[in-house]
Amino acid sequence: MTTLFRRLIDEQELRDPRAFLPRFREQARLLAERDGDVRLATLEPAVSTFEAWYYGQRLPNRDARRVLVAWFGHSMERLWAPAGEAVVASRGGALDLEGADLHEMRRGAAMAARRARDFALGAEQGQLGDETLGYLQDEVRRITEQYPRVPLPTLFDDLAAAQSDAFRLIEGGRARPSQMRQLHVMATLLSWHMAKACHDLGDESSAMMHARAAGVSAEQAEPLPSVPLSTD
Repeated sequence: MTTLFRRLIDEQELRDPRAFLPRFREQARLLAERDGDVRLATLEPAVSTFEAWYYGQRLPNRDARRVLVAWFGHSMERLWAPAGEAVVASRGGALDLEGADLHEMRRGAAMAARRARDFALGAEQGQLGDETLGYLQDEVRRITEQYPRVPLPTLFDDLAAAQSDAFRLIEGGRARPSQMRQLHVMATLLSWHMAKACHDLGDESSAMMHARAAGVSAEQAEPLPSVPLSTD
């Protein structure tokens, strides 16, 4: 029997324990911070335990259940139920979906998020506002934190979009000097990650172009040297 847990693990490319265990540790740490339960901060299953979960041979213990439920957003009963059973149920305002319905809702949510991003980045006319800059800063922070932890295909589109947004705001002529330096710092980080992504994809030519863009942005981000005023 293929459980929903197993399907979600496969969809997120976490079948290898070397991929799953770091993600589990991170989710346990986040839950520990949220609930104030320090025991969860160091929680980590053994490789054999994860394998037993994956093949439906063993149920997680109480603390591990809390982590998995918070991580995947499904009850334990749903996670360990056969993946082929499509269920739509309301639990405290949250929908428990699977299959085509879940795929369509996620696709719609992603499209709505991109539209919201475009609105936020283009709504402020004249000078570049703090809300727009803060949005891009949050996006850069999220991408740089998640990049080492998630499969590249799940993050690549967001990375490319954020880099494009940074370039567009730099070229738009609306930023103040202090904001321009922040934009160049963000463009440097995003271009460096794009260079690494292209390298991982085997596209060395594109990787070199992004690396050069990162270098240019880094130079522009450096503060200008002070020039003493003449007293003549």
